[in-house]
Amino acid sequence: MEKKLTAQGPKDRKSYTVTLPIEWVKKQGLDKTRSVELDVAGGKVIISAHKELKDRVLIDGEDYSNGIIKVLQGLYRAGVNEIRLNFTDNKIIEDILDIIEKKLIGYEILEQKKDYMIIKDITRESEEDFKVIFRRIFLLLLELSESGDLVQTNALCRNIKKLINYCQRILVKKGHAEFTKTSLYYLVLDRLEKLKDEFNWLLQITIPAKKVPDKLKDVNDLMRKAYELFYKYDAKKYSTYEYKTYLLKNEIKIEDKVDKATMHLHNLARILNSLYGDIFMLKFDER
Repeated sequence: MEKKLTAQGPKDRKSYTVTLPIEWVKKQGLDKTRSVELDVAGGKVIISAHKELKDRVLIDGEDYSNGIIKVLQGLYRAGVNEIRLNFTDNKIIEDILDIIEKKLIGYEILEQKKDYMIIKDITRESEEDFKVIFRRIFLLLLELSESGDLVQTNALCRNIKKLINYCQRILVKKGHAEFTKTSLYYLVLDRLEKLKDEFNWLLQITIPAKKVPDKLKDVNDLMRKAYELFYKYDAKKYSTYEYKTYLLKNEIKIEDKVDKATMHLHNLARILNSLYGDIFMLKFDER
């Protein structure tokens, strides 16, 4: 839908207005007494009938005693800035401290009493943060894929997890500069997290055994090519390397010996193949 702008105000302080479709206004129950939410995301202006994200939430810890990690991580990714968490068993405190320290950048406990605590975000996310940290996640994954030490592997996995959570939080709260690609970037981050898990599980098996699977080198090479294509897209190279991931996952799938290491290798190749598809959708129109 195309709309014309209307100039208003004096020449040196002129602003512009645009009318909203009356069908949408009626559907949202709006009139001149109501306000709307306006957000700028790159080259787009997004108008909402109401603020969609809750800034503060109240959680009863007893309801989620066995799943507090999913609750805190979910609220963090959803962009919630303040959580009041009620509890009766203070054993939950150690779990919460561990989750915040290892997985949730910017969350801190600002108030703690015998039966509740208040967790609050003390940072300001930005689009520039997203660009830098997204690249950093890719680089840490490349480092992880070639790790030969379990201490390093565990540290890299914790760091990657925190950074992925942070980037997904930025996407939910602020969107991406290319607004129509926001959901694709969220999906890519999910793929990168799955790759992190598969690399970790594979290395937990192979490092103690001091036996590197033959096809891990192929997986690592295609992981590096994915990174290079993301930051310097080339259609011909894309076609070559995407097809290699397809062949690789099928080669691993038909191997006679199927052990845990082979299973994780196949998962890596399969997720990589999907990642290449995501890279195409994000980058094919760049020149």
